[in-house]
Amino acid sequence: MNDLAPDGVAIQTALLDAVSDAISAALLIYDRDDRLVFVSQRIFTLLPIDKGDVALGSRLKDVLGAFYDRAGFGEGVSRGTRIDRDEWIARKLACHWSERSETLEQRPADKWLRFTKRRIPSGFCICAISDISEQKRREEHWRADVSRVQITEEILDNLPLSIFVKDRNRVYSAVNKAGCSLIETSPDLILGRTVFDIHAQALAASIDEIDKQVLETGVPAVLPELVTLLTGEQILVITRKHRVGKPGSHFLVTTMDDVTAFAVTQPDGRRIIPGLEYLTFTPSSYMDDENHQASLVLKDRRVLLVVSNAEAGEAARKRLSAIGVDCAVAVSMAEQEAFLAVADSMGLRIDLVVVDIELPLQCLDLPATFGVQIMTADEFEIGSSLVNRLTRHFRSLGNVQQGRGMDDDWVVMTGLDDEVADGQAPVVLVVEDNKINQIVFSQILEGFKIEYRLAPTGQEALALFEKESPVLVLMDTTLPDIDAFEVTRRIRQIEALTEGRTPIVGVVPLAFEGDRRACLDAGMDDMMLKPISPDMIDMLLKRFLPQQTQSRLA
Repeated sequence: MNDLAPDGVAIQTALLDAVSDAISAALLIYDRDDRLVFVSQRIFTLLPIDKGDVALGSRLKDVLGAFYDRAGFGEGVSRGTRIDRDEWIARKLACHWSERSETLEQRPADKWLRFTKRRIPSGFCICAISDISEQKRREEHWRADVSRVQITEEILDNLPLSIFVKDRNRVYSAVNKAGCSLIETSPDLILGRTVFDIHAQALAASIDEIDKQVLETGVPAVLPELVTLLTGEQILVITRKHRVGKPGSHFLVTTMDDVTAFAVTQPDGRRIIPGLEYLTFTPSSYMDDENHQASLVLKDRRVLLVVSNAEAGEAARKRLSAIGVDCAVAVSMAEQEAFLAVADSMGLRIDLVVVDIELPLQCLDLPATFGVQIMTADEFEIGSSLVNRLTRHFRSLGNVQQGRGMDDDWVVMTGLDDEVADGQAPVVLVVEDNKINQIVFSQILEGFKIEYRLAPTGQEALALFEKESPVLVLMDTTLPDIDAFEVTRRIRQIEALTEGRTPIVGVVPLAFEGDRRACLDAGMDDMMLKPISPDMIDMLLKRFLPQQTQSRLA
């Protein structure tokens, strides 16, 4: 700035004032001696200070003192306390001498200011002050909306009614827990799909025809159904379909109410609902050809359920037993160990141990000591989609074993293809510190016959990246040592020397506004949310590793 000719100072000041107005922020610029060399006029609309408080040539310490005295920055707005003047000034001076810093200050009347400082190599410090009160209000409204949505979802999830919501294109956009339990599947296998992706052609066509009619006419439909579940159990259900929303953005809401408990059996064998004798329950079945094949996949399998809720475990055992699974339930680590020890002493093969994620981590380590595979599940999955998950697990295991000797335990357990033996298989790097999530990633990638490496910390991730040259990185954003975004930046610096670029996908536990932008700004290629599902990983593999995906499907 001091390189400009004196007659250019006025032009410079005018330009900076114009920039300040354009970005709706006040600008203060200090030289290397912390003397004020520029202040924009907008500062007087943001802060209750006089021109004399920010006179050119003023020391930064004196300006901060004026802020403290006149603008009340020492006042703790939320606590009604006042911060010591010298302490406050010293803290702000330290921020100004950082290369970059950003702080937020809450002002009276629910006003928020953002102070963004940058110290450039020449020693000059640029401070931008902007009013972000409206942004804060929008964030609060957004958080309130998110809270209301979460409460609504929780209410719907805990209703005994099965609820399905489809958009105007008859694509599933919402489903509650009872709905997943009814058709024995998980939300990720419903949402974003149509009825033809879930049910057999004949049943799907029948459902879709009624859905189309209700969406076009707006006339609700009531359908009494005698439903045969995957387990072979028959229940009486009253299905209601309603159109909601505005023209152009209609949604179809389907509720299915199990009224079996109210049924009375007539002498002729018919079951009726007292007061609704006029209803005739039309038979329908979710036991389509694919699900029948699923029951064949699971038949005679030996599965041990280790759960924290004995009642939920017994209900799951009955469902599995109904389709031919030899199933037992343990409700503690002691019972789990005793069962596995007895089975081992008798030479009885256990195909799989399913462990509730609420149980201690030791329950996850125990099956490996007996050479038994393990799968984790939460209480909802145990109560709703266990049949589906087991089917997918044993199908993927069958695909791995196909064409191989059954005594090749290492290949069966890892799920890798022939390229692994030659050391040629592409490697996926999973950066994850949570043991349960590590197991979930391992099960999914092994099911897809993808070789992988696990890194529980950022340091190990960097070391494995340089050693293994992975083709894809799945990066947990909550690491115990190095920030995941910093790990990503360091990987990109390593790649700058080789002119390569490995896809990196951020894995976040909860989505907040700006998370995706933060991932992309750090150098990641995409973001996905936990909990992880096979479909999500499959989608990433198809997007970032198309050649490996094709060979896997071949």
